[in-house]
Amino acid sequence: MAEVEAGDGMYDQDPQKRNLLEERTINLHNDSTIDQAANTWGRRGKRHKLKWMSRPMVLPETILEFLDEDLRENAIRYLSNYLVEKREEDLDNYFRTGYMVFNSCGTLCILLQEIVGFYKKMEDEKLDTRSIKRLMNVLILFQSVAANNDTRHRFVDACAPNFLVPLILFKSTNEMFEDVRMIALSVFGILCQGRESRIIKWAIENDIIEVCHCILENGSELSKVIAMHILEAILHDNSGISYICGPTCTHVLDGLIRTLNGLVNLLAVAHDFSPRLLFHSIRCYIILCRHDKGYDAVKNNLPEAIANGSFHEMTEEYPMIRGLLRQLVLNIPVSPLSSYRPSVPVWGFCFASGKTKGRSTLIG
Repeated sequence: MAEVEAGDGMYDQDPQKRNLLEERTINLHNDSTIDQAANTWGRRGKRHKLKWMSRPMVLPETILEFLDEDLRENAIRYLSNYLVEKREEDLDNYFRTGYMVFNSCGTLCILLQEIVGFYKKMEDEKLDTRSIKRLMNVLILFQSVAANNDTRHRFVDACAPNFLVPLILFKSTNEMFEDVRMIALSVFGILCQGRESRIIKWAIENDIIEVCHCILENGSELSKVIAMHILEAILHDNSGISYICGPTCTHVLDGLIRTLNGLVNLLAVAHDFSPRLLFHSIRCYIILCRHDKGYDAVKNNLPEAIANGSFHEMTEEYPMIRGLLRQLVLNIPVSPLSSYRPSVPVWGFCFASGKTKGRSTLIG
């Protein structure tokens, strides 16, 4: 399992480590067993076929082949494999490719046609390996567009990401379809990881919070990690936490608390889960405590598994998670947490002296 690192708003934070964790959660290609499994399908092609992609003008010529239905499938596959390779070793060309995909005449419409065409197969329950892989290649192109600072906002303004929601919520008995769900969800994760207010507003208006709830209830482990990452990004934004904790959205906050509690209780009895699930869950509790209404919701509904030692082995193996649990204890110094006793002093962390309703204000 990937090593858990501190993130934004946590103690002793290092911006480089924080960014690495964000990238590791979304890009899904680091030294984690579940990450490797998710990307195996993308590496099965013969790598020597990608060498010709580095020649001048081949990249735009490949994109132009999207216009020809007979050449489109191979062209999308080659470009997808190229992006998987460049994402790991050449980010400049990765971002450049995303820019070209979005700004090439008619390319975005063609990719959306690919997705709409897949809807028909979903409806007819005629999903096969070839069609699923073809769609995953399209989604990898969407990832590169979402990751590019020059195309991200226009990509959202065009409502292109909205076409991915049916893919995420669709239930299929085909095991490979979970990869489709995971990659489609990662496009939302890449959009939200910059925590830009404009993107967060789009996510709220298009019910991405509810999409994440569904994934946390029914998705795979890796999809749940990405969903937690998205929820955390929304909570970090002032408009996001104001919406969730707003007076007219009590049902949203209640739903989020139920989802988090259900996930934590599940993790308490399952010993083979990714530590990042617990990591992001605790961070969401801590962020909610920054808002008065969120604080009350967490204080009144925090699951006993947080305080009864269910995660002792995990906290011993991952000090970052232990630190987050200590911070949560300081934020909610009430029963049932009164029985929790950190194994090392909590004053080793840097907190400001001011407190509001028992909450410690974090420096950094």
